[in-house]
Amino acid sequence: MSWHGFDSRAWLAVPLVSFGGILVSTLAIVAAGDQMLVTHPFWTVGRVACIIAAFILGAIAYSTEKKDLVSLMAPVFAVIIFVIGDFSTGPVMQVLFAATITFLAVRLRK
Repeated sequence: MSWHGFDSRAWLAVPLVSFGGILVSTLAIVAAGDQMLVTHPFWTVGRVACIIAAFILGAIAYSTEKKDLVSLMAPVFAVIIFVIGDFSTGPVMQVLFAATITFLAVRLRK
């Protein structure tokens, strides 16, 4: 099965990028020997990875024949949550967002 230029395994990029960025942030904080504070600047890598993964999900959703509105809006939600919003964008929010877009990517696959 092909999605207009995307391989059928393209959905795997969403969890790999999002959870991979969170893992890189965690490892960087541990390697630096710092405390895992929500305000640590290394969490930026996880935030950016979640935003990139949301745009990947949006591109995959756009390329499918049957458009999924929630997946198409994932990049907008990522920007609102991680850039504009007044939310805590620490590890808990990143993991919850990564899990949500992973669920959406799996739903797109079906």
